[in-house]
Amino acid sequence: MNDLDPAWLRSFIAIAQAGSVTRAAERVNRTQSAVSTQLQQLEAGVGARLVQRSTRALSLTAEGERFLPHAQRLLELQDEARAAVQPLSEVRVLRVGLSEYFFPSRLADLLALLRDAQPEARFELLWASSTALQQRWAEGALDLAVVTSSRAVPGARLLRREALSWLAAPGFRPPAHLPVPLVLLGPDCPVRVLALAALTRAARPHHLQLSCTGSHGAVAALRAGWGVGCLNQSALPPDLDVLARRDPRGWPSPGRLSFFALAKPTLHDTVRLLRRWAGA
Repeated sequence: MNDLDPAWLRSFIAIAQAGSVTRAAERVNRTQSAVSTQLQQLEAGVGARLVQRSTRALSLTAEGERFLPHAQRLLELQDEARAAVQPLSEVRVLRVGLSEYFFPSRLADLLALLRDAQPEARFELLWASSTALQQRWAEGALDLAVVTSSRAVPGARLLRREALSWLAAPGFRPPAHLPVPLVLLGPDCPVRVLALAALTRAARPHHLQLSCTGSHGAVAALRAGWGVGCLNQSALPPDLDVLARRDPRGWPSPGRLSFFALAKPTLHDTVRLLRRWAGA
């Protein structure tokens, strides 16, 4: 077998796709005679008839059908080889921080939104508490941060507000005439602040049963029946009970939690997309 000229391969693939020499010549920007000659040279090179001619159209022979994917792969390899020696373009890295309370069950959809908004970028994702995210933002270590707060965040754009709910494992009943055992995050968590303030206003006795460093730990403890927790609407796991549905009068409303976006000026369009996605 002789070496195969890439121009022969391109003409053969164009014929296979177009079904005629005329249309194939238009695709590869050659004359009909040049494409016919290249096909003949390719067939001579591989030692087999690749195309059969009829009065109406061209079609591949059995040998041509078997050869077609190899021809396509040979051209792909050539492109890959050429690209391998080209200077590498610098990839833009976007550092994104997300609150653990921000649609945890829709993380895949959120990442798809970010990827579509910034297709040329590589993402570094930090999923953490709002206190940690605001500290990283102040240090210049993030390009975009979605944080929670019970009040306005300077320099941030409001994404959405959500009601907070008390929840516990199915069948869990707080001990009668005893303080309510609570499962919450650390002292800097805005949800914890709102939850404790609501119980205090209602004069409902309570004590902190477990303080967690992350929302995943808190949800796991609630599932294990450690006590009562408090979460925003988009973070409510479907397997936990919302206590206000059992006893609407027995649980004071913890209020609402706000989500804010802190972003560099180059990402303001991305924030607008994020705001629409969040349904603000």
